[in-house]
Formats: sequence, C-alpha cells, structure tokens
Amino acid sequence: MLARVNEARNQARQCGKQSFNAASPLTWSCPLTAAAQAHADDMAENDYFSHTGQDGNSVGERATQQSYAWRTVGENIAVGHTTADAAIESWINSPGHCRNLMNDDFTEMGMAHADNTDARFTHYWVQTLGAPR
Repeated sequence: MLARVNEARNQARQCGKQSFNAASPLTWSCPLTAAAQAHADDMAENDYFSHTGQDGNSVGERATQQSYAWRTVGENIAVGHTTADAAIESWINSPGHCRNLMNDDFTEMGMAHADNTDARFTHYWVQTLGAPR
C-alpha cells in the first residue's frame, strides 16, 4: 500500500482544478495505521460510511487516541473495493482525495481494510495521513 501511494505521489498530477508537483515519499506509521484500522473496523461493524465515527470522533481524535502527536492530519476513505490498488486508484481519480494524497505537508501514513459480508459495502478502506509535531 505504501509503495503504491508513493508511486502516485512521485508524479506531478492534476487533482480536479488544482495542479500538484510530485510530492515527497511518505513513511509508514504504526499509530496512523491503528487509527485507520479502528475507523475501518467501526464502519464495517456498524455498516456506515463517513469520516465521522459512530461516537462522533474525527480523524484527529482517532490519531490522538493512538498516541500520535500530530501537526497535521487527514483521511481518505473508500468502500466496495476488493483490493488496496482499487481503493488507491479511486482516491487518485477523486479531486478531494487526490489533494490529500498529493499534499506534501503529510510525511507519514497508515492504511487499513475491514470486511463485513453482512454490511452494505462489504469492504471498507481507510488511509490516515499525518505529520508529527
């Protein structure tokens, strides 16, 4: 997942009406991965799709709960995709998600996936992006 995201960041691209130069590669963050996994699990278990958690928490609160001391944080979410590549490609093709992906302010990421065959979308993907203080 990290290699695919960094491959995308390595190329200048257009995200909607905004142009981006190639961005620096991200490094993997275990706390951001834990925050992403918690949100993916919550969405899958409770059959919803939102940046706001069932308990009302935000991506920043989820990162903080995992002891990630952040300067900036962001999140991409996707549903229905059976592979990480498909989820990442959907973010590249969505202007807002693409802007997050190409934002050079982010230096680290975590990404997670959860499944629930009884849920509406079955597959839930979360990418949490951040830069530490």
